[in-house]
Amino acid sequence: MAAAELTRNPRARQACLPGKVRCVWARAFACVWALTLSSAGILTLAGSPARSTTRELLGLTLTAAHNPPPRVAAVLALAAHNIPIAAWPLLLGLRGPPRRQMTRRLVDALVIACAIANTVPVGAALGAYGAPLLAYVPQLPLEWAALALGYSSWLVQRRRPQGVGERAQSLAVIAGLLVCSAALEVYAVPHR
Repeated sequence: MAAAELTRNPRARQACLPGKVRCVWARAFACVWALTLSSAGILTLAGSPARSTTRELLGLTLTAAHNPPPRVAAVLALAAHNIPIAAWPLLLGLRGPPRRQMTRRLVDALVIACAIANTVPVGAALGAYGAPLLAYVPQLPLEWAALALGYSSWLVQRRRPQGVGERAQSLAVIAGLLVCSAALEVYAVPHR
């Protein structure tokens, strides 16, 4: 009777990411947050002069009056800007995993440099501005999830080739995360 209807169909629900990517993504996500929070912590520990200098360099204005009213066009523009930043590692290894160790190391260095370039400024802003900045970055967990997914794609590709379907699935998840992130960034922050 009802028991037959409650048995799980293995094909009924597919995960949004393949197993290996999911596992590697969790580590990449933790690393992205570690870079962000460690740079925030270092700046906080550096003291008031370092925080003041960083505020001057960043020049953020944390007032609702400086944020325009929310618009769908702004969401789409932000998503279009962020998708290539997060998804470019999907293009790495299109011809298969690099055979040479030197090539893998160079690409590893490039991916790490991009991770640092994306996370350290945000961490610096968090360290310089503190809690008042949090109201202006509600999208950060989703952005970092998408960024980590792009980086984790490379970590999988460096060991084994990824198929077109696997890459397309990752790209779809990255795009979905970043559209949601952009909506939060436009609609959930204080604005006039």
